[in-house]
Amino acid sequence: MKRFSTFILLCCLTFGLVTTATSQVYFQDDFEQPSESEMKWVPLFGNWQFADGEYKQSTSNINCITVIADEYWDESWNNYTYELRASKVGGNEGFLILFKCLGLLQDRGQALTPHPPRMVDQPRLQYWWNIGGWGNSLSRIEAWNDGAYHQAADSGDIVVTGDWYNVKVVNTPTSYSLYYNDELVAEVNDTARDGSGRVGLGTWGTMANYDDVLVYGPDGPTPVDPKGKIATSWGLIKAGR
Repeated sequence: MKRFSTFILLCCLTFGLVTTATSQVYFQDDFEQPSESEMKWVPLFGNWQFADGEYKQSTSNINCITVIADEYWDESWNNYTYELRASKVGGNEGFLILFKCLGLLQDRGQALTPHPPRMVDQPRLQYWWNIGGWGNSLSRIEAWNDGAYHQAADSGDIVVTGDWYNVKVVNTPTSYSLYYNDELVAEVNDTARDGSGRVGLGTWGTMANYDDVLVYGPDGPTPVDPKGKIATSWGLIKAGR
């Protein structure tokens, strides 16, 4: 990740851009190198595979979950933006976008594999944005905090099989905001665990492909020029997508 940030900075300097902020990329995976991606993710349930430059979940079971490995996550990251692209392959519902995950995640009747070691002794916390849930009829946040369950941020967003969607969660110590295809769909005040917790991916009765995962801090993923314009964007990093 340090090499990735340095590369962007050098490009900006090469082309004469005066930067006013440093790159703050915490995590990124475009799934083009399966051997590297295998080290970054810990599947807890489901049939997760790296193929064709994507992260694929190919079983229609419920509660299929994968999270970022300990070596690629820092528990001090509690103010971050989480971006990705997602496409439904088949099934009844859509995507599960996990964030603010601590401790043992809800098994929902499935036997989960061992979690990343640093998660095990933490207080239990789990948020997921259920996009196209409830039979692909709506989207909302589901959250568990030490066993207490609540829902928030209802919207009518659904998922069309085969289409690709841009998904973004902006998580801070006091709130989170949700973007679907670059449109703000919800802003929620929330101070649970001061915004702490890693991110992950999931499906519920659905097969889906994920791509271009990026997590960055409040200063942004790339340096900016004096006019405040992004010098480069994640969407341009992976050619042809």
